[in-house]
Amino acid sequence: MKKLVSVLVLVFFIFTPVFAQDDDEDDDEDQQSGYTLKDAAKEAWGLYKQYKRLTDNVEAYWEAEIKEGMSSGTYTRSGSEYQKIKTIFDTLLTSKYINRKKYDWRIYLQNTNEINASCAVNGIIIINKGMIQYCKNKDELAIVIGHEIGHMTRNHLKRRLGSGVVKDFIAEKTAAYIAKKKNKRTGDMSEMSDKEIEDKEMFKLIFGLAGDVALLKYSRGQEQRADEEGAKYAASTGFDSNAGYDLWTRMAKDFKNPAFVILSSHPASDKRAKHFLEADYQRKYGK
Repeated sequence: MKKLVSVLVLVFFIFTPVFAQDDDEDDDEDQQSGYTLKDAAKEAWGLYKQYKRLTDNVEAYWEAEIKEGMSSGTYTRSGSEYQKIKTIFDTLLTSKYINRKKYDWRIYLQNTNEINASCAVNGIIIINKGMIQYCKNKDELAIVIGHEIGHMTRNHLKRRLGSGVVKDFIAEKTAAYIAKKKNKRTGDMSEMSDKEIEDKEMFKLIFGLAGDVALLKYSRGQEQRADEEGAKYAASTGFDSNAGYDLWTRMAKDFKNPAFVILSSHPASDKRAKHFLEADYQRKYGK
């Protein structure tokens, strides 16, 4: 938490004075440089509270989603397929590399044939029926479940939420600043012309897209880290982590779409497959 607040203060201290500067050459220099660390800290604290509200809302959403889904049959915690993933899940959680006390660990089976799995919040892992049927054995399922546990233990969701809050702040400031510069206007933002408003929206769209692309590299890094963590958990609890190679080789063959590799939030499947063998998790962490 302290690290996050420090980062937010730094973001505000660096960017806000730049965006707040007036384009008028006659402006008083002291007025331009009057932004202080105290101001940055105050605004950063406000941004942190926004982030905290967001994470609280996300947690509340998922708790409500699970409760409603259990009632409607969207999610289940019974049946042979659920027992299969529950057994693997419980075994993975015995890994010495996992802090079981940090979250309220739960796993749910989602009744859909889509081949997918996901990590929500506070220890909630969701595995689709389609994924269970796609995996050929318990080792492949352990790789999938371990991957989602890895997202949780590395706190990836909350980091992404925090990145989004900061990106939105910078995008808004940048869009307004460029629009004013482009039209050679100064003064209160509420006095912007219709043309400036159009420019601002255009720049927000462009900057927002660029921001998403910039963040995708981090997202791919998160995916690789989750692969690594998941393989470590699997190998350390008696599963064959080399099953990740078999799983992702098959995924690459069945689902590869080169047109979306650049903007995908996941590494290309063939690269993921090779990494499982090259990293040799089984030798490093296997029992």
